Amino acid sequence: MHYYDHALLSAKKFHCNIEDTLRLHKLMDSSKHFFPESQHRLFSHNIWFILVLTELIGDVVLNTKTGNMMSTRDILYEHCREDHNGKVPSLADWLSCIRFEVPDIHRTWFNHPRQSDKILLKKIQKLVKPELYEAATTYDDQTM
Repeated sequence: MHYYDHALLSAKKFHCNIEDTLRLHKLMDSSKHFFPESQHRLFSHNIWFILVLTELIGDVVLNTKTGNMMSTRDILYEHCREDHNGKVPSLADWLSCIRFEVPDIHRTWFNHPRQSDKILLKKIQKLVKPELYEAATTYDDQTM
């Protein structure tokens, strides 16, 4: 579905003007410019990307028809549901649909940091207090 069609649907569903959500829908479908197949949605039609866009744009956008605010997240979730038969996939959902095999030609760069950066990082890590380094590099749901 074209981003303008999503904006038309949003105008009806959220009782807003088409222009109120057009930018959001353009951003959701922006990966289509670089990969013009339906699989482009892997990059943008997922829970993670919706979180990123919400952080960048803000939690709400103005409904110029009513003067009220609309949830950015709700609009983006609905975009995904429209394209995926009611589903808002996670990245794990998308990746589980892909057979992942790195071709030989890409093995030189795929998951291989530059050697010079690895050496530099080792030097820097020696200067950082171990407890600070551990705290900064430990991921959990509360840090997100």
